[in-house]
Amino acid sequence: MAEQLIEALTMEWDPEQFHDTFQEKVAAMIESKQAGETVEKAEAPAEPTGVVDLMETLRASVERAGSPKATAGNATTSAKAAEKKPGAKKRIRSAPKEDLSGLSTTDLYKKAAATDIPGRSHMSREDLVKALSLCR
Repeated sequence: MAEQLIEALTMEWDPEQFHDTFQEKVAAMIESKQAGETVEKAEAPAEPTGVVDLMETLRASVERAGSPKATAGNATTSAKAAEKKPGAKKRIRSAPKEDLSGLSTTDLYKKAAATDIPGRSHMSREDLVKALSLCR
C-alpha cells in the first residue's frame, strides 16, 4: 500500500516549474539599493493561530497511557480495602443481562467508555461485547 501511495504521488521533476521566491526578493532588494532607492522593511510575522503541536500532544498521550492513573480517590479506596480484614462474602444479585448483540459498534464503544473499560479503542466489536458482558 505504501508503494502504491508513493507511485501515485511520484511525478517527473522539472526544475523550470519551480522558482526560489526568497532569492528573487533578495535580488530585487539589491537592485533597488544599487539604484539608490529606499528598501522597505519586511512585513511583520503573522499572528499565532493557536495551532496545536501534534507531536507534543501525541507524546503526552503516550506518557499518560504508560503511567498508572493518579487519582487520589482510587488510591485511597484501594489502600483502605487492603487494610480491612476479609469478612463474610455478601451475595450480590446482578441486574438482568442486557442484550448487547443488537447494538452497533459505536453504541458498544459509548457503553465501554461509560464503564471505563481500558483498551476499548483497540477492541473489535466482539471484544467490546465480551468486555461489557463481564462488567455487568
